[in-house]
Order: sequence, then C-alpha cells, then structure tokens
Amino acid sequence: MKTTLLSVLCLFILGWGSMQTALAQDLQEMEKSLSAINEELNQKTKEYSWQLVSVYADYCEANNKYISWNDVPYLQEIVEYNRPASLENYRLEHKVCKDALDKFLNTYKEYRELKKRQTEAVSKEEKDAVSAAFSAFWKKLRSEDNAYKELYYAERKTVCKYRSEALRYMIEQYKKDNKAVPTSMIKYSDRSYLLQKGSALELLDKEVNALESVQRELVRKITRAKYGLTEAKEE
Repeated sequence: MKTTLLSVLCLFILGWGSMQTALAQDLQEMEKSLSAINEELNQKTKEYSWQLVSVYADYCEANNKYISWNDVPYLQEIVEYNRPASLENYRLEHKVCKDALDKFLNTYKEYRELKKRQTEAVSKEEKDAVSAAFSAFWKKLRSEDNAYKELYYAERKTVCKYRSEALRYMIEQYKKDNKAVPTSMIKYSDRSYLLQKGSALELLDKEVNALESVQRELVRKITRAKYGLTEAKEE
C-alpha cells in the first residue's frame, strides 16, 4: 500500500515538474515574442510619425496653412535661432514680403496706435479691448480698395512655405537620431483628413494599431502566466 502511494506521489511530482517546465517554456516564448513586437512597434511608430508630419508639411504648403510651433519648441528653434543655410532663401523670401506688409500697415496711424496699446496692455481687460479694436481695424482694412489683401496673401504664402520647409528639415534631423517626430501640432481634424481611406499613411496607421493590439494581448497573457491567473469566463 505504501509502495503504491509512493509511486502515485512520484508520478504526480514528475508530472507537476513537467507541467511547470512547459509553462516556463511557454512564458519564455511569449516574452521573446513580446520583445520582437516591441522592437517592430517602436520602429513602425517612428516611421509613422515621419510620414504623418511629412504629409502634413505638404498639406500646409499646398493650402497656405500656418504651422504653429506652440507644441514643438524645436521648430521655433530652427526658424528663429538656428536658421540652417538650406532654409535661408525661404527665410529671406518671407522677410521681403513681411517687410512690405509692415511698411504698408504702418502708413495707418490707427495701426501704429493699436500696436503701441498692444505692447502696453497688461490686464486681461486691456488685452481683450485691443484685440477687439484690432478686429474692427482688420475688417475695415479688408473692405477698402488698397494693397492689403495682395500683400497679406504674399506674406502668408511665404511664411507657410518657410515653415513647411522647416518642418521637413526637422523630420530629417529626427530621422538621423532615429527618433519619432512630435505630432502634437497636427489637429485631430487635419489628422483625420490626412488619413484618407486607402492611403499609404492610413495603412501604416492600421499596422501600428494592430501591433499595439498584439502587444496588449501578449502583456495580458504573460501577466496571467506569471501569476497563475485563469482566463475570466464570459457569462
């Protein structure tokens, strides 16, 4: 009897050891898969950011859309401080148009006074008052037969071109460092427009989302395997 019980116990221990070994091997394989997924996702995420911002630069240039650098300090650094030689022609073109517009605007006494009030405004009420006064001034200016519109659109076109080129320059710098480009300057509506159905960018976006989904599932399975948790049953 004792011999029989001892034999059963030995078989149970051997079986449990084999099961534990199998579980350890499964866990090891899942962790290897997760590592590969993480690496691929990291690279695809960078490629997606490069392509998205590149398409955005093309879109802004084609539509004379102003690129804000509020969320991307490096873009401001390129435009206002670094001033790469490759962008110098674009900067000078914009400067010529901006100077022409400023010269025209300064022929208006009202404009000069508003600019002075703008620099002196401290409180919110003062700033709001100047903003309202400027809105009225711009409306009046646009209604008159003058050179404002032509000068304004020329300045707008060159600044949009300059910033689009600066954005492309920034992308190349991030590529050299093998880093993802910040995409926070792109509004949700613009991002949705750029991810048009069937575009290469949309396909890459779906690929990134699929990898993220696989990553989450692997992390969930590894966590359950490590702590011996069972799958929750659906009711």
